[in-house]
Amino acid sequence: MKKYVPTLLIALSFVTAAASAMYAESPATEPSVVDVKNTKCIVAKDDVGDSKLTVTYNGKIYHLCCDDCKGKFNADPETYVKALEKDPASYGVKTN
Repeated sequence: MKKYVPTLLIALSFVTAAASAMYAESPATEPSVVDVKNTKCIVAKDDVGDSKLTVTYNGKIYHLCCDDCKGKFNADPETYVKALEKDPASYGVKTN
């Protein structure tokens, strides 16, 4: 019996490693977001300049000029997104 103990321990370690690999949770992947890179505020159409204020909506990052515009955007994002999608150039979005 004593001569089988090392073999059993090795076998047990392989089984344990295999089981933990099978049941390990895969890391959560963060959905990718795309920066629209608008240079005009999506709400007021003012230059965003060096403002770091952004909102993320439906996987896209939109740049804003001020906190007031952030509140307006959050109240009705679809209105502003549809306007930008209709005429991206007027918001400073470069299209290829």
